[in-house]
Amino acid sequence: MTTPNRLGNKILEKLPEYDFHRIAAQMEKVSPDVGTVVAYPDKEPQWVHFPISGVLSSMVVLEDGSTVEASTIGNEGMDGLYLLANPLANPYRINVQVQGDMLRMSAAVFKRAMSESLALSQLLLRYALVLIQRGAQNGACIQHHTIEERMCRWLLETAHRKGADHFGLTQEFLADMLGVRRQSVNLTARILQHANLIKYHRGELTIVDRAALEEASCECFRVTSQMYERMMRLT
Repeated sequence: MTTPNRLGNKILEKLPEYDFHRIAAQMEKVSPDVGTVVAYPDKEPQWVHFPISGVLSSMVVLEDGSTVEASTIGNEGMDGLYLLANPLANPYRINVQVQGDMLRMSAAVFKRAMSESLALSQLLLRYALVLIQRGAQNGACIQHHTIEERMCRWLLETAHRKGADHFGLTQEFLADMLGVRRQSVNLTARILQHANLIKYHRGELTIVDRAALEEASCECFRVTSQMYERMMRLT
């Protein structure tokens, strides 16, 4: 197996050289299709993923089958963080939101790597704190910000994690992410298109004016980005 390039995933980029090469030698690059489920609630995972250009979503599944996004995982993080505690501790359905490259390793190898690399375990503990803060911010965002502001934030975060301003996205999926009806997504997308902030056609979205989109977004995109940069610095 060839050793992957470390550039692309921000957690792997922060590892010391020796730790990275030892861990990367046990990883492989994959590009699962949109909608692929990589982990199920209360089931032990087979793999963990470090996204490069792909994006994962952790979805809360309610008893009636409806879903709401708990968090999004892109090149800033990884899934399988619950393995720090227990392989059955995952409460989410984790699926591919935006197709792209990811580095994956088996759950068993990942648990061994955590015990062997102090830097990796420290980074993942810091990332866990980031996710706690992000969850609190998401709760405040849902309660106090408009659908338009939240959609702008979500598009910015997806582009940031994808590493590109163009990506595939269906209205149904976006409605699930925001926890709103598809009609609300359709109306809000038209507003953003008329303002020349985005282009959206047949499931393909392009950010046209990133600066204006950031201005139309709530402060949550800036707050969570700053928190990540502050928390993920190893001494």
